[in-house]
Order: sequence, then structure tokens, then C-alpha cells
Amino acid sequence: MDVVLTGRLDKDDLSTKLGLLARKIEEVKVEVHDSLVKKHGEFYPLFDATVQLRSRVSNVHTDIDTTLAVIEKQVRIVAS
Repeated sequence: MDVVLTGRLDKDDLSTKLGLLARKIEEVKVEVHDSLVKKHGEFYPLFDATVQLRSRVSNVHTDIDTTLAVIEKQVRIVAS
């Protein structure tokens, strides 16, 4: 009879441990999700600002190239 009781206690203990493990897994999943959302929230504004800055730099680069072309043209005219 002790064997039957021991077997039943082990099954009950195993069921309890599995329940605890399932709860811990869910807690970890929530932590991972929250962490990813937080990191994305921090990353996206920086990414957006970087894209905007790149666009501004590109526009300035175009303006510099245009101005340089005008200066070179005027220097050629004066030198002729």
C-alpha cells in the first residue's frame, strides 16, 4: 500500500511542479515581450531621427555640389 501512496504522491507532486513551471514560463514570456516592446520604443525614435538627419545631410550635400558647380563656372569665365 505504501507503493501506491508513494506513486500517487509523486504524480501529485509532478503535477504541482508542472503547474509551477508553466506559470514561470508564462512570466518569462511576458518579461521578454515587455523588454522587446521597451527596446523597440527606445530604438524607433532614434532610427526616425537618424533617417531625418540623413535626409538633411543629403540636401546640404546637394546644395554644396550646386554651389561648387556655380563657383567653378564663374572661375572659368573670369579666367578666360
